[in-house]
Amino acid sequence: MIIFNEMKIKFLFFFFFIATFSFGQTYIRQGKGAYNEVLYTWDGTYLRQGKGNYKTVLYTIDEEYIRLGKGAYNTVLYTWDGKYLRQGKGAYNTVLLTWDGKYIREGKGDYNTVLYTWDGTYLRMGKGDYKPVIYTITEAVPIVVLMLLGV
Repeated sequence: MIIFNEMKIKFLFFFFFIATFSFGQTYIRQGKGAYNEVLYTWDGTYLRQGKGNYKTVLYTIDEEYIRLGKGAYNTVLYTWDGKYLRQGKGAYNTVLLTWDGKYIREGKGDYNTVLYTWDGTYLRMGKGDYKPVIYTITEAVPIVVLMLLGV
């Protein structure tokens, strides 16, 4: 019985592993609605224009750097540290945007002007849960991807 349970567990892990990589795309849709036009596709490394794995790569995103186009050695446009999106490569460069947990703010600081509100599904223009919806995102994406859409 123990062998059967271990095989069952391995099968479930294998199934979820395959499902994650087979269907690991997140669609970023225009406006409010799960069936609106897909503007961008996020696959965990690349932000692509339009719907699908074979569309034009706009950005390559790793843990720290956002690069132009497809490639780990392309030009670094932005640096991301989990709170600040900075221009160019470097931890001391100019801060363009700040993430405070709900709001994307202009420049450096938790009290600067709110540009966007994120509630986990909708990216809204300005501050507030009832502002106009710019994008609908039904799967998890890094906050830096949302910031790039506004830059």
